[in-house]
Amino acid sequence: MEQVTATRSELLARRARIRLATQGRDLLQEKRDQLMEEFRKVADVVLSGSGALDRAAAEGRKALALAEAFDGPEGVASAARAGPSQIPLDARATSVMGVRIAEISYEPVGRPVAGRGYSLAGSTPRIDHAAARFEAELDLILELAASELRLRRLADEIGKTTRRVNALESIVIPRLTLEVQMIQSALEERERQDRFRLKRIKARKGNRIEETS
Repeated sequence: MEQVTATRSELLARRARIRLATQGRDLLQEKRDQLMEEFRKVADVVLSGSGALDRAAAEGRKALALAEAFDGPEGVASAARAGPSQIPLDARATSVMGVRIAEISYEPVGRPVAGRGYSLAGSTPRIDHAAARFEAELDLILELAASELRLRRLADEIGKTTRRVNALESIVIPRLTLEVQMIQSALEERERQDRFRLKRIKARKGNRIEETS
């Protein structure tokens, strides 16, 4: 606790600091509530996306197994190597209650059969179906990754905001309140002593007057 000077100016200054700290706590609580609301929305997206991704992955594995069984692993591998190896992504920053959060956008991975890069003559409907299943899975992976990135950023900021609220509620405001009480007590004690001294001075003056009369 910092050194407390028992003066009325210090009393007023600490009362002002309590008001500021209380206002700051209220604003941070409001910020945290809005961040939590956004967090819940994104969490719902992530949970539903995780289930959809599990189903898409199972469908992709099944389609791949059928293609490899009927068309051979080499035919499937050849078709896979023919496709593009990069997916262009675009990242930009958005703001939620002053918190900058990365937002990722991308073109859909799914392509028409003729746009996958492999020879139509050397392909089969099973390979086409497996490619479509894995393209759908990759779309879901990208969507889920973007949501999880947003969720992680929100969780970090909620944690920081909560720690600040707790510090104001548990440390700063109680300390200032205690200092105000100490200053008030010291000022009241000083006022009582001043009144007592004043009474003694008046009493002495009264005695002197009686002695001289």
